[in-house]
Amino acid sequence: MITETKPGLDELAGCLERLVGWLRRSTPIPGYSVTSRLTLSRLEGDGPARISDLARLEGVTQPAMTGLVNRLEGEGLVTRSADPTDARAALVTITAAGREFVEARRAERVRVLSARIERLPDADRAAILAALPALDRLSKLPDPA
Repeated sequence: MITETKPGLDELAGCLERLVGWLRRSTPIPGYSVTSRLTLSRLEGDGPARISDLARLEGVTQPAMTGLVNRLEGEGLVTRSADPTDARAALVTITAAGREFVEARRAERVRVLSARIERLPDADRAAILAALPALDRLSKLPDPA
């Protein structure tokens, strides 16, 4: 079934997708997968989570997420503790070192993006600034159920 979108919606979404893709490619972290970076960011933003929930949210298998959490725990970026609501499960929590890692990544992306924005004409920068409130609201919308 083909669904029609509002005029310009696909172009806007495509542009944002290209921008996100460029940003990810321009700030790689040797030895860290996209899933590991997203998992740390999720833990930093949303708080502790079960491995099964992280696996579902990041679109990987539970064994793959367990391996990732083991590695991140070994590097001191996350810890595991007993889930107080279910003794069979563990909660994964980001550590202070994990938060520093996420913040350093954000700072690097801001630096790279700022350098590119600086090269734009004033009118383009003004247009992007005018769109910031809408983009911020977009980033805060809940995920569809």
